[in-house]
Order: sequence, then structure tokens, then C-alpha cells
Amino acid sequence: MNKLTHCLAGLLLFAGTLTQTAMATDLKVVHSGNWPPYSDENLPEQGLAIDLVSTALKRAGYTPHVRVDSLERILEGGKTGDYDVFATPWYTMDRDQYLDFSQPYLESHICFIKRKDSAFEYTGFDDLEGMTIGVIKDYAYDEDFNQSPAIKKVDESSLLRNLQKLIEKEIDLTLDDERVLRYQIKRFMPGNTAGLEILEKPLVVRGVNIGVSRKNPNHAKIVADFNSAIAVMKQDGTYDRILQKHK
Repeated sequence: MNKLTHCLAGLLLFAGTLTQTAMATDLKVVHSGNWPPYSDENLPEQGLAIDLVSTALKRAGYTPHVRVDSLERILEGGKTGDYDVFATPWYTMDRDQYLDFSQPYLESHICFIKRKDSAFEYTGFDDLEGMTIGVIKDYAYDEDFNQSPAIKKVDESSLLRNLQKLIEKEIDLTLDDERVLRYQIKRFMPGNTAGLEILEKPLVVRGVNIGVSRKNPNHAKIVADFNSAIAVMKQDGTYDRILQKHK
């Protein structure tokens, strides 16, 4: 009878270990959506960034469960551990207190766009003085740019509105991530493609990372596994194939 009891106890312990292992590989992955082509529920695989993140996590042996939430709730969820992985954050020192950041898996080039009939060229920050630039309120373009009193910035609610004002010559420039600019123009105003020019030199280049909640006891391992999976994807061609798929 003792032997049977020990066997049953052993089986229960083994089953519990398997359950804990399965739970450890399930990850609650979240993004704020509405950032095409990087992340949007209506895009294939929910966008370029989500496709890369999900593929890398799966290759690393995890099961990502992806959902969309507001940025405010995502950041709060990272602090409390309600979410395991924020798929698309930019690094900040404040966020680093509660999110363990991966190496960048994409680069975000924040670029200016002008009308082609404009002679303006951007070579440095001083060139922006005297220009009227359409911006999106509270968008974290670049700290020096955001704080500069020498640059005339006009708030708008969306990039599309800024692009329309640029075409109508109400502003001199606007700016956003280069991929976002190309996506928005191609999808919503293809007839204006020839009249607009994205300037080559970016205002700033930012890495797009994953941020793993430090409340997750395996946060360091998840980050290391993700970094390794992305590196392999770049070597075997998977990374480039995903980039091409979302162009």
C-alpha cells in the first residue's frame, strides 16, 4: 500500500511539473495596435512587428497569446505582471525599471517629409528653425525636438491630417516613422505619392524591442531566448522573408 501511495504521489508531482512547465512557456503578449505596418489587428499576422515577435517566441519554445490594449493599460500591466511581453516599446529609462528590454529587432527611423517642390534639405537640427512643422500631440519624436522653442510645431490629431495639411501648403514639413509614412501614403493617398518626398536623414533612429515584465520570474531567460531566435532568423532568411511580406 505504501508503494502504491508513493507511486501515485510521484505521478501527481510529475503532472504538476508538466503543468508548471506549460504555464511557463505560455506568454501574454500585448501591443497597442493602430501602428501600421508594425502592429494592427487588421493586418496579416497583426503586422510586421507582431509577426517577427510571435515567430521568434515560437521558435524559442514559447506559446504567445497576443492581444491589443491601450498603451496606458499595457504599461500598467507590465508593472503588475498582468502582461508578460510588450511587443513594440521604445526604450526609456523609466520603462526599464519594470520592463526587461531585448536587443532591438527593428529600427524606427523618424524622418521628415516635404513637398517635392520645396527646396528644403535637412542636414541638422538648425535647419528646422523658421519651419512650420506638423506634429501629433504627445508623440515622443525626440526630446530635443519636442522641447525646442525655436521650432514652430503645430499639433494635429493624426499623421493623415498632417499629410493633408502638407499637401495644401498649410505646413512646411511633417514627420513620422519612415515605414509608417510610406504605408499611410500608399494606402490612403496614392495619388499624392509623386508630390511628396521623405528626407533621407532621420531626425532620430530608435530601436523597437520587446519589453518583458520584470514581475515574470523568467524575464531574463525570455529576453535571451528571444534575442537568440531573432539572430537565427536573420541567418536562415526567415527575418528577411517576413520583412518582404509586410512591404
